[in-house]
Amino acid sequence: MKTPEEERLALFLRQYDAAQIDQTYLMVYRREDVAPRAFGWIHQRLDSCLKFLSAKAPNGQEGHYNADDSREVLGLIEEIRELRRALRMVGQTLVVRPEYEQVLEGAGTWLQPTNGSPIPAGFTPVEVDPYAPMFWCEETAMTVRSGAHVELKVVGAGAFATVQKFVDPVYGITLARRKLKPDVDERERRRFRQEFELMKELRFPYILEVYKFDENDGSYLMEYCDATLDQFVPRRNNQRGFNLASRKRIALQFLYGLNYIHSRGHFHRDLSVNNVLLRVYTESAVLVKLSDFGLAKREGSEFTRTETELKGTKLDPALDRFKDFAAVNDIYSAGFVLQFILTGRKNVNGTSPVSHIIARCVDHEPERRYQSVLEVIADVEALDAPVPVPDHSSGESAASLPPAVTKMFELVNEAAARETPA
Repeated sequence: MKTPEEERLALFLRQYDAAQIDQTYLMVYRREDVAPRAFGWIHQRLDSCLKFLSAKAPNGQEGHYNADDSREVLGLIEEIRELRRALRMVGQTLVVRPEYEQVLEGAGTWLQPTNGSPIPAGFTPVEVDPYAPMFWCEETAMTVRSGAHVELKVVGAGAFATVQKFVDPVYGITLARRKLKPDVDERERRRFRQEFELMKELRFPYILEVYKFDENDGSYLMEYCDATLDQFVPRRNNQRGFNLASRKRIALQFLYGLNYIHSRGHFHRDLSVNNVLLRVYTESAVLVKLSDFGLAKREGSEFTRTETELKGTKLDPALDRFKDFAAVNDIYSAGFVLQFILTGRKNVNGTSPVSHIIARCVDHEPERRYQSVLEVIADVEALDAPVPVPDHSSGESAASLPPAVTKMFELVNEAAARETPA
């Protein structure tokens, strides 16, 4: 028999029974037990609103957001509050992905229900993502080995697991816990354990360090990092100190980590700006940590032998079967990461001083790419030499590449835009 609180939640969730929810959003929340349709419907509508908001204020410019759309977002903010209250009554804590939480909190300060809303200069909406959860229910505390109770704060999530941070009461340091969602199937549980074992084996300064696996709740402890590359670089892009020398140091740490993985006979297979973490000590002192080895290729693994389905964030168009993955395929994905580190932009192009390096990483013909990470390292290290400066007087860039290479960049960006994250 349901409690009054459970009856109230069921009544609240009934409004989503007839909602026309896109299959993409339904699939994202298929593992949620409590409110999958509510999560999918709110996520779908909010993504639509945020896409339009981005169009109304491109590149952080001032703009005007229509009255109907302003009311829609304000309604969604209130809807999320009501859902959070209803879940709290049954002992569930609703968590909103930090990127969305931040934009909702900001928008709530300037949205107006009538006559539209003036979009403030510098407002940067979240980059919408229909392939990763915006919501999930999570515990907010746990007991550590010393017997003490610690508070947990969610810092990230994927389709199969969430990441929370907490302060160890004995050592006073911040750690992170990565925990599987409760209804993940047995195959993903084995993959999750294999990821931990591989990361435990890979002891290197630029690989995320893991500490302890808990069989009872399907989780492991790891070092805490302050930001993903995707969060760190945009915040530094306009800072004078974040110059080519600073970017190069980060790029080389990333490449050293990748080279170490390859030297141990493994391939990452899912390199992206979200899988490269950073420990930030000062504005100029950071330590890169490669993470998320769930798709890593390891000799002798059942996943290596049998898996052929292509997965990953940046799929190499030259790769036909996932089990045939080799170093040049990791180097393809690494090109996009390097582009982001060294230029602050995600789309590759032929007009930056590092374009010759990126072009050779992402060439559609694998035999024309760098064949090892050590080759990439050598060229990045050579960026210490004077780099070409754009010649604005002629209207052309001295760093530009031949038209054929520029065309190749256009094709690469078009292909990347069509890719579907795993």
